Amino acid sequence: MKRIILGQMLLIVCCIFYMIWWYRCYRPGEAVNRVSDANGILLLCTAAFGIAGVVLSLTNVPAITPPKIDSTWILTAGIVAYIVLHIVTRFAFHRIVTTELILIVGWTMLEIAVISKLNAAGGLSGRGFTAMCIVIAIAFIISIILYVAYYRMEDMKAFYAAMVPLITAAVSMGILIAVQSV
Repeated sequence: MKRIILGQMLLIVCCIFYMIWWYRCYRPGEAVNRVSDANGILLLCTAAFGIAGVVLSLTNVPAITPPKIDSTWILTAGIVAYIVLHIVTRFAFHRIVTTELILIVGWTMLEIAVISKLNAAGGLSGRGFTAMCIVIAIAFIISIILYVAYYRMEDMKAFYAAMVPLITAAVSMGILIAVQSV
């Protein structure tokens, strides 16, 4: 379980590096090279912490009870959710589909898998599992709303709003670390 929690910590660090990179590279009215010099290093750190965080978060732990949600269902639901959201955001909301959609759906799937695994291993109580489902759902809803609204916002508002999903993800993982530790 310690590896999973370390993975969550690394994903929080990933979110921090991603926000710093976003802040430096996507400021409205400023043209910058997003992959050279310090920006490239920030992007590389984001990717390294993200990949390491995902790998550690997916670590197998011995289950005491069967998981509340089978990983096959999580994967299937994630794929279906991505396809539906892709279609809905593109055609109903006329939103350009970007990498953020797969990151939002992928992060949600990962966190549901993590809490299901922790619960099955006895590292997260039933109440903690339910609470984390609510926290993850709230983070997902906020992220999707801002994802859809992004291109409809004034540039500076959109710039800051784009960081909110990273903040909600980091806070959600921080809550999981705190709840799991209790």
